[in-house]
Amino acid sequence: MNSATRTIVEQTPPAAGTPATACYGFEVNGPLRFRFLRPGAGPPLTVTEADGVQRPPGDPIRRWIPRPDHPFAAELFQDGSLLKLWITGTGWYEIDPELPAIRIPRDAEPIRREERTWGFPAAMCFIHRGDLPLHAAAVDIDGRALLLAAPGRYGKTTLAGSFLRFGHRLLSEDITCCRLGPRPQVIPGPAMLRVRHDAFERVEFPGTTQVGVDEDRVHLALDERGRGDGSPVPIAGIVMLRKGDRTTTLEPVAPAGAIQDLWALSFKLPNDRDHARSFRALVDFADRVPIWDLRRPLRYEDLDDLVDRLSATCLAGS
Repeated sequence: MNSATRTIVEQTPPAAGTPATACYGFEVNGPLRFRFLRPGAGPPLTVTEADGVQRPPGDPIRRWIPRPDHPFAAELFQDGSLLKLWITGTGWYEIDPELPAIRIPRDAEPIRREERTWGFPAAMCFIHRGDLPLHAAAVDIDGRALLLAAPGRYGKTTLAGSFLRFGHRLLSEDITCCRLGPRPQVIPGPAMLRVRHDAFERVEFPGTTQVGVDEDRVHLALDERGRGDGSPVPIAGIVMLRKGDRTTTLEPVAPAGAIQDLWALSFKLPNDRDHARSFRALVDFADRVPIWDLRRPLRYEDLDDLVDRLSATCLAGS
């Protein structure tokens, strides 16, 4: 289990007249200051601190157990129209997707607390809005978004962060908000990057500031000059990351062949209605977005060539 995140850079309260800031297309309102927002506006999402959120009666509707890609436990409860999420080491989050609003634990360490806020709680709010979440990173290559999709421990975050060395912009590092509409788009998420210690020691992540560290990850914030705003970015395609042995291959995937993988990488509540919602959105997404399978050995020395190859594929495919 992780030890507590040690904050490197302290936070200060928001000043009067602070410009609007956004995440996942929401303008984030409330008295709190966050480190990972981008300039932008949109429908309001109110985020406040909570006191005394109580565990609802009955069993949780979903449990997460610790594993390498998320070394913490969590439980999700349905309490009327509210969702209540308990996370070890952080505390209780109360989510009202209809308002939308999120109440976050008052006394939790600020960096970890914010990172958790822009995970499942924020995803539940933009799902209610009609957008699709995927467990994927996303990068902006000359105004087009390329998604890098995989479960944990597939090098997704390290690969996404490697695009920074080539002057590309990071749009999200773990959960990507996809808007289908007439042309599928990525709605930029939090301006943050969480990398393993070995990756931090071996790979340069320019345009970032270290804001926290724990035994599993180094926590980075994108510098304000390079994070860009929260405007939607058209999707050029999605790359499904897979582990290979010796050689790297990049092959197109037919829409029907991608549905099972996309299903595993989507977020959904454990009920028939939300399963149906997710399946319809994934079928629509797969039908309209180019998809490739990338098989590769996980080697740091291959990252630059891989960024070049994926950038060319993104531009050609769009």
